[in-house]
This record gives sequence, structure tokens and C-alpha cells, in this order.
Amino acid sequence: MEIQRKARRQPDHPLWRRHCRPSDPFCRLLQFHESDYGTGFPPGAGNRNAQNSRELSLIVALALVEVLQPAFGRLLGHPITIHYDGAWLLALILIAVAAGLLSGAYPALVLSGFRPSTILRTGNAGRAGSGRLQTALVVLQFAVSIGLAIAVMVVFSQISFARNIDLGFRKDNLLVVPGEGLVTLDGRESFVQTLRSNPGILDVAVTEAIPFGTYTLGLAAARLPGRPDDIAMNRLIIGAHTGQLLGMRLMAGRLLSDSHAQDRFDAKTDSPTANDGRNILIDQAASASLGFTPHQAVGKTIILGKNHVHIVGVIANVKFYGAREPATATFYVYDPKATFASVLIRLRPGTIPQTLSFIDRAWHDFAPTKAINRWFLGDAVGRQYRADERQGDLFGVFVAIAIFISCLGLFGLAAFTAGRRTREIGIRKVFGARTRDLVFLLLWQFSVPVLIANLIAWPVAWYYLHGWLQSFAYRIPLSPVYFAAAGLTALLIAWATILAHAVRVARANPIRALRYE
Repeated sequence: MEIQRKARRQPDHPLWRRHCRPSDPFCRLLQFHESDYGTGFPPGAGNRNAQNSRELSLIVALALVEVLQPAFGRLLGHPITIHYDGAWLLALILIAVAAGLLSGAYPALVLSGFRPSTILRTGNAGRAGSGRLQTALVVLQFAVSIGLAIAVMVVFSQISFARNIDLGFRKDNLLVVPGEGLVTLDGRESFVQTLRSNPGILDVAVTEAIPFGTYTLGLAAARLPGRPDDIAMNRLIIGAHTGQLLGMRLMAGRLLSDSHAQDRFDAKTDSPTANDGRNILIDQAASASLGFTPHQAVGKTIILGKNHVHIVGVIANVKFYGAREPATATFYVYDPKATFASVLIRLRPGTIPQTLSFIDRAWHDFAPTKAINRWFLGDAVGRQYRADERQGDLFGVFVAIAIFISCLGLFGLAAFTAGRRTREIGIRKVFGARTRDLVFLLLWQFSVPVLIANLIAWPVAWYYLHGWLQSFAYRIPLSPVYFAAAGLTALLIAWATILAHAVRVARANPIRALRYE
């Protein structure tokens, strides 16, 4: 009687459950959806579970948006505000429904396409396509992760290189106060003398040429006497102390000075011969364009328009636009009457806050109706690459997300594959395979998608980054180290993801694997 009562208490299992292995992922999928086949749960329970999952996912996504919105706004450089009006909420609902339909379309097609004989077969028939799809998705996810990782390394390496490149001048503790005609020439000279009286100020210079700033860039055609060919050069107006204050490296000759009358150049004159016999300063690129070494160029005469000017010094190339623009042939002139010249101030370290207050008071004394506009040259250098740094930060966030999703996919693929190879692993253990050998076998099998992902990601990343680096005149080489490092890191992450699962499968009792066959 007891045996009969136990028999009556047992549910009437369907035929597929009696012949299905517990380790088979497809059987677990049927168990989850068996309500749609008429057993176990009330009809429609699986659909309600899927709908509840979509609703819960939407709620969690909206909560994450609210939590991460300030941080993402700081990453982009400007705040982001989302207004949840009716149209916005309707769009969210439609997106959630569409995502649910698309994510469930393939499983529905697979389930509806199975035949009972295929489901009850003990082999792998009917499941190879699903395995190929999972493998393809994992390859795609890792390819995206590897490509973004390469981009992050290259972007930050290039930005670091651009920040530390020799610009041809010193940018530390250098304050810029644009004149912009707010003070007269006499008032500007008095302002400069007042600044020099402060012990917190090391040096002061007046110049129109401001690195990373807005200044007048003149173009001139220079030629050597007796030669018909013109050489295009840029013309920059500087002060008598600009070269010394900026720390321009003198290659040969001397810098321009206020003590030499012939060093004074009238850049605004209308007379075609007003600057005949004046002295100029050229850079190394201009010296090379003229066909001279720096030492050979000193003392030479060149023709600018109708003026014969003399070269008194050659300085190293100054990269006024940073690493993005190449150094071009440039000559420098000293014009003490430059109207829109700015004031460069070298501050003494350690007393910068007090010195800035002194500069503000001095400016107010000479221009009480105009607010001072001052900025550090180092900040201007940082602004040049802020957009690239923001791009690198975004790539870093995307890399973290992509690697997390890739690891989830790889872990699911490992579980799926291990379930299909339960009998094979059991037979290998019966014939003497060691746990270490089985772990290596599984690791190699799951390493193949990552290696394929590298082959896909490397050419795409090289094409994009090669084009991006072309926007810099001075750039790092696109070394294979970046590609190898990203690929190796992705492989190690893949091994770490599946190692525990591979060890557990390899240590399983072979009897449990073979008793279902």
C-alpha cells in the first residue's frame, strides 16, 4: 500500500523529461518553458515570467540612468538632464518591448523547429547551430572589447606623448594677461614695470605671439639675394624679453634686444621700405628652408618685399600649436608699438596666490573699468587635448562594459559546451585522462574564440587609430605592443572567467556522466 501511495504521489512526467539528461542545457530550457507545452505550470506562466523580466529590467535600467547620469555628465564635460514626459516614456516602453521580442525571437524559432525525434536523440543533432551562434556572439563581443582596449592604450599614450613633447619653450608657472588694446602703450609699459617690482614675479615680457592663443600671424615671401625663388614664412611679433622669458633655445647668434636700434621693426607701417636694414630672428625650419645651417644663417641677408633684413639669430623650432601642427618656417620681429600685445608673466613657485592678487590689483589701477582676463599657459595646453582625453575615458568605460558582457557570454558558452561534452569528458577520464589535461583541453577550446576575435579586432583598430594619429604632426608609432597587450589581456580574462568551471567539469565523477548514455 505504501508503494502504491508513493507511486500516486509522483507526477506524471512527460516523455521528453524521462529521456533528457539533467546536464543538457536544452532540457533546462524546456523545463523553464514547459508551461507552454501544457505541463507543470498553468498556461501562460512562462509568458508572464518573460513580461515581468522585461518590466523589471526597464525599472533597473531607469534607476541606473538616474544614478550614473551625474558621473556621465562629468565625463562628457557638460551636465545631462532627462525629462520623462509622455513621449519619452512611450519610447522607453517601445524599446523594452522591441528588445524583448528580438531577444526571444531566436529561442522561439529554435523551439518551434524541433521535432520530437530530434529532442529525444542522445547525440548533438539539432544543437550545432545554436553552438555556432553562441560562439559567433562571443567572438564579436571580444573583438569589440579588444579593439576598444587597443584604442584606450594608444589614445592615452599619444596624449601623454603630446603633453611631454619638447615645445621649444617653458610653460610652467607662465601667466598670460591679454592686452587687447585695453590699456595704452604708455600705460602698458607702466603696468609691466609695476609687475617687475614684485618679488613673486621672475620676469615679464610683452608679445603678440602667444602659444595656444590667438595672435596675428603674418605671411611673407622671403628670398635670398640673387635667387628668384620665394620661400613662404610666417611672421610673429614678439617683445624684447619674450625669447628669454619663454626659454627659447638659441641655436646660433643672439636674441632680439631693445638695446639695438636696428632690432626694432615696424610691422604696421604702410611704407614698403620702412624696415630696410632691420634685424630679424628666424627658427631652425626657416634656416633649413633657406638652405643654411643655424650657424651659416647668422649674418645672412634676405629680402622681405622691398626690405633687406639681416638675420641676427636662429632659435630652435617653437611648436605654438602643440603636437598637432608641424613647425613651419617662421621669422620673429620686435615691434615695441604692437597694439594688441599680451603680457607674459613668469611667476615664482610658492607665492602664486599672493602674486595673482597683486596682479589683479595692479591691473585695476591701470584699467579700472575693464575686468582682467588672465590664464595659465599650462591650462591652455591641457585644453588642447581635453577632447581626446574625454574620448579615451569613454573608450575606457565602453571597454569595461564590453569585457563584462563578453565574460558573461563566454561563461554561458562554457556551460553550454561542457554540457554537450559530458560523455566525452567521462570517457576521457575512464581512459586515464588527468584533470590537468582536461582543464587544458577546455581552456584551449575557449581560447579559440578569443584568438579569432584578435584577428578581427586588430586590422579594424589599426585602420581607425592610424587615421586618428594622422591628426598629430608629432605622434607615437603604432607599435604591435598595444595589439599584443590587448589580445593577451583578453585571453587572460577569458581564462579567469572559465577556469573554475573547467576545473569543476574536469573533476566530475565519470560515472555520473556515463550513466545517462
